Amino acid sequence: MILKMNLGPNSYDIVIKKGAYNKMNEEIKAVYDKQKIYIITDSNVGPLYLDKIKNELHDFKVYSVCVEAGEQSKSFETYKEVLTKLLDLEIKRGELLIALGGGVIGDLTGFVASSIYRGNPYIQIPTSLLAQMDSSIGGKTGIDFYGRKNIIGAFKQPLKVIIDPNALETLPKVEFNNGMGELIKHGCIGNRKLLDMLLNSDVKITEEIIYESLCVKKNIVEIDPFDLNERMFLNFGHTFGHIVELDGHLRHGEAVANGMLMAIQMGIDLGLTNPSCYDTLKKILLKYDLPIKNYDYKEIIKNTVYDKKNIAGEVSFILISDFGAVFAKKISESELLNYECKN
Repeated sequence: MILKMNLGPNSYDIVIKKGAYNKMNEEIKAVYDKQKIYIITDSNVGPLYLDKIKNELHDFKVYSVCVEAGEQSKSFETYKEVLTKLLDLEIKRGELLIALGGGVIGDLTGFVASSIYRGNPYIQIPTSLLAQMDSSIGGKTGIDFYGRKNIIGAFKQPLKVIIDPNALETLPKVEFNNGMGELIKHGCIGNRKLLDMLLNSDVKITEEIIYESLCVKKNIVEIDPFDLNERMFLNFGHTFGHIVELDGHLRHGEAVANGMLMAIQMGIDLGLTNPSCYDTLKKILLKYDLPIKNYDYKEIIKNTVYDKKNIAGEVSFILISDFGAVFAKKISESELLNYECKN
């Protein structure tokens, strides 16, 4: 199954196929004609898949860099460490990087690729549900800094994305549930069929489910690749979610799940959201074992002035009037710092 991201000269294929790792050599030769490849992975994924991928890439000279698993690797320190190791390996302009791992590795590798020699090609091989469902496509890359998530980064589209659902078989349950947060988000903002499936049946992650989820993001990214208008809709749940994620107690998908509930409650309080959405979403989140912390958005809303969606003193809150009907509500910094719910 192949999904095409249509972005003019930056277009690429998203390959979704069980057993795709067994065809890695052919997949990469189709888009890359040089000799050397540099794989960036982490201490969790490397022991599981690095040797297999290296062995499959028998027509290339393959080198690797391994970093510690976890959000802490999205830092300047790790970024510098990876650059140093790549330069020690004598990487040249135009040579290929591969991100082998979850969302952290994808973001880090993409940022390295965007900046080394002012831009080297890279390919995403996502191994987590969250990365396969969401973060591996669209070209957002970056690292955390100054206590803020993804505050430094670049837009850098991959040459190709290769998704093998078989990789999810080695995923710990907590990480599987973490990925469900982004899948449910896509159902909330753009695919009611997907949301109904999640609510009314025990969804098994298949190539078709991954395809349906990625279609939501693909359609939006093609309209707004640089996150200036419609692409902000993909941040539903993220404005509040990033704040609680940086507290260190929740994984990204778990934080987004709680952020979605806070966004819905905010919309209800403002008279903009169908009140039934809250209980429906909460039921779905609990069904897939996502932790609900019952945050009060009013207690953290002032911190949103530091969000990336603060453009020239206005923060765009991504809300829904109902499932599938998403919109942006702009609130100024001064209003946020003196925020009171307008019932």
